[in-house]
Amino acid sequence: MLTFTRLHHCSRLLLLNNQISRLFSVSSLVFQNKSASDFERYYTQKHEWLQRTDKKLNEVRIGISDYAQQALGEVVYCELPTVGTKYKKSDSFATLESVKAVSDCYMPVDGEIIETNEKLKEEAGLINKSPYEHGWLVRAKVEEKIIQDIEKSLMNEKKYQQFIKGDLDDTKAT
Repeated sequence: MLTFTRLHHCSRLLLLNNQISRLFSVSSLVFQNKSASDFERYYTQKHEWLQRTDKKLNEVRIGISDYAQQALGEVVYCELPTVGTKYKKSDSFATLESVKAVSDCYMPVDGEIIETNEKLKEEAGLINKSPYEHGWLVRAKVEEKIIQDIEKSLMNEKKYQQFIKGDLDDTKAT
């Protein structure tokens, strides 16, 4: 009977441990989803994207879309701007070199560069592997009025998907 009790106790611990593992697995998935930006991504007609990074700060992350990286091909080098540089909307702020071509990236809004993605110096291919999470190009500080006007001046995900499919003409794209 002692053996049965120990086995029963062990199986209860295993069951409890399994439930805790499942709980942590579910919790970590929830936290992973929460840690992904809750902010919508907006796009330009030239296939750059912008995403707010913090509600309290007027900071945005900027990169190229998945569509753009596919069209560009394997990115082998990128030239990023200097931190502190201020750009106007549509200014060229970065250059991407792929096995197919060299392409300029244009600022989706006026802003000052506050960070560049240093990982891209060693691994430019991150732009292809993960254009939204790990392959972003820069972070910029923008004025509050720009944050408030993003929905009017850029395309949301739905409009951008229509735009790249050709279902949205250029006049309705912004």
